[in-house]
Amino acid sequence: MGRIEMDAPTITVVLPTYVGQTLKHYRIDGVIGQGGMGVVYRAHDLKLQRPVAIKVLPTELMADAERRKRFLLEARTAARISHPAIAQVFDVDEHNGTIFIAMELVEGQTIRNLIQNHQLDLLGAIDVALQVGAGLAKAHESGIIHRDIKPANVIQTPDGHVKILDFGLAKLLDADATTSTFAGGIQNLSTLTQTQIGIVKGTPAYMSPEQIKCEAVDARSDLFSLGVMLFEMATGEVPFQRNTPTEIMHAIAFAKTPAMHSFRPNLPGDFQRIVSRCLEKSPADRYPDARSLIEDLRTLRRKMESGEARPLSLKERIQGALGRLGDVKPSEYAWLAGGVLALAFAFYLLTARVGVGSLIPLGIIGLFVYRHIRHQPRRVIEGFVRKVARLPEVRFIACQDRRITVGIDRDAGQLYGRINHQLSVCNRKLFFGEHLSVVIRSDLTEEETRQWLAAPGVHYVRANAAAGD
Repeated sequence: MGRIEMDAPTITVVLPTYVGQTLKHYRIDGVIGQGGMGVVYRAHDLKLQRPVAIKVLPTELMADAERRKRFLLEARTAARISHPAIAQVFDVDEHNGTIFIAMELVEGQTIRNLIQNHQLDLLGAIDVALQVGAGLAKAHESGIIHRDIKPANVIQTPDGHVKILDFGLAKLLDADATTSTFAGGIQNLSTLTQTQIGIVKGTPAYMSPEQIKCEAVDARSDLFSLGVMLFEMATGEVPFQRNTPTEIMHAIAFAKTPAMHSFRPNLPGDFQRIVSRCLEKSPADRYPDARSLIEDLRTLRRKMESGEARPLSLKERIQGALGRLGDVKPSEYAWLAGGVLALAFAFYLLTARVGVGSLIPLGIIGLFVYRHIRHQPRRVIEGFVRKVARLPEVRFIACQDRRITVGIDRDAGQLYGRINHQLSVCNRKLFFGEHLSVVIRSDLTEEETRQWLAAPGVHYVRANAAAGD
């Protein structure tokens, strides 16, 4: 089932031809993308000689007073915040009837793309959440909430920094006391933040229950959305996925949160508890603020890098499974009953007095099980290689017996923690034998790298590994 994402209702418009034109001192070079609140162009600031992104409200929507107000509010609210995790707004202006925002041009991939391409490991997901949380903490302390946190609105730059985009749905918590001037007029921003009753603005899969119900929204709504992101970054699935937007919103408001280990076993128990707290239906049961969430995520990251983090205990899994029995659909009880009967039959064959011929199926099954276990170390090593090879700094991965050598470009901060975390995950999966070990080399010369690449046991080689580029 594909993911369903639906933004607030939009109007289909014909894009004006701004490419090649100049708005004030910004030369429009090309189109980056289009959303419900406008079109984003790649442009060049002719005064400061720097690349920028220009967001333009389509001409066809200029008569829509509500959209115009929301567009202007996006610029003013975002411009109030200065933080490394938030795309900087440089300017908001109007030129020949065209309203536009000039903002920081952020190069990189959206978190949505990283999830779809399986380029995030668990530590990477935590790093993203820490940076997004820090940006939200700054915004919340400035009296602003985002209301549309989702993977498509967060970009990771090539150097690993995260930027939050699009404050078009932001709401000023202190709006009653805030005024702003634009085009010679003074407007009370409290009038710009009103949402019509019954109109839900946002993307259903990432909205909080209070957004769904059109109730009062505060900073804890963003933490719910960030919890959905964390769930998706760790498992590849959104927690409340359904067939239609209406079913998604109903599930967010009323359904129990699915267990993460049912999507991905062996997740650290602390990680699952953090996400579960973010996804509580009542805001009072969530983290009180972003900084409290950041503190728990940092503690978890330290545990993971030191190998102290552990999956949920068997007792916790059983309790979670029992708690979810009430959500099992009638059609699923047949599969549950079938599994119980299969286990009962296997127990009968093992304990009853049956002929040798009856044990032949069990012998065949045993051979398959033995073969699976016998080749399990090789599969674990292949899984380690797949995970670590996604890190752009990794030049090659070689394995001799159970000793793995990883060649990297340079000493890169948390890279050692990520590789050793993957090693710990793999060693926990081994049924027998010695644990795997890893040596990380960042000091290899070009000649030493060529020698490693010519040796047996090479599992991965980056295209330019020999050159060291």
